Amino acid sequence: MTPMQRVRTLQALKVVAIAVVLGLCILIPWSSPIEAQNAPERRPIGLNSHMAFLKSEGLHQFGELSDGGYGANAGVTWMPSTTSNVGLRFDVSYTIYGSESTPTCLTTPCWIEGDLVTRNSIFQVGMGPEWTMSNGPIQPYLYATAGPSSFFTTLGARHCGRRVYDDCSETSPDTYQSDWGLAWSTGVGLRYHFSKFFGLDLSYTYQHHGVRDYLTEGDLALNDDGTVTIDNLRHSSANSLGFQIGLNINGF
Repeated sequence: MTPMQRVRTLQALKVVAIAVVLGLCILIPWSSPIEAQNAPERRPIGLNSHMAFLKSEGLHQFGELSDGGYGANAGVTWMPSTTSNVGLRFDVSYTIYGSESTPTCLTTPCWIEGDLVTRNSIFQVGMGPEWTMSNGPIQPYLYATAGPSSFFTTLGARHCGRRVYDDCSETSPDTYQSDWGLAWSTGVGLRYHFSKFFGLDLSYTYQHHGVRDYLTEGDLALNDDGTVTIDNLRHSSANSLGFQIGLNINGF
């Protein structure tokens, strides 16, 4: 698939995903009166926690240079009132948007072989309002957060045993590039509570990091003399779209 085809396919998937989630958010609160009477009320009260798998796709130049990312998101939402569905949301997310392994000798002479692992990652913390649009078992919601984020690249050594069941060990990685800045996110989601306390959580989010310095695969050079240098420091807008699927724990 050519870069242009990849961009068009990604744009089409974004439109479909946004249309589906927004459609659910519009239709579900206005379900039939009979269904509304039979459905138990599950008003979000107190602290509600969430944890999810995250799949992201970069936009524009950042998306063309990276292969998409994956990671995790976790946080809590505090609903202070029993009469309002507006609360305060706190999120922490970690995304790896590129990684590569380079075979190397970990000792001299080369008695132990391993890999040098380069990871390009994003760490983000955000806080802001969340509005739950209904109180039934199916709950559409909207949210927005703001806080610091960091694009950083690390390099570490990894060694795995020769046998299939041997564990792999990895040294504490060193950071060779880091760019901190202010980021904000906005998203739409859908929670389905299959029990009193637990539910499935789906959300679609836009992450705005602005213009950043960052590295992609191949930008960190491992030289023959043992030194590490940055061959190409990228500088562009680094925004992305993300899809999350995970678990929500209601009211504790």
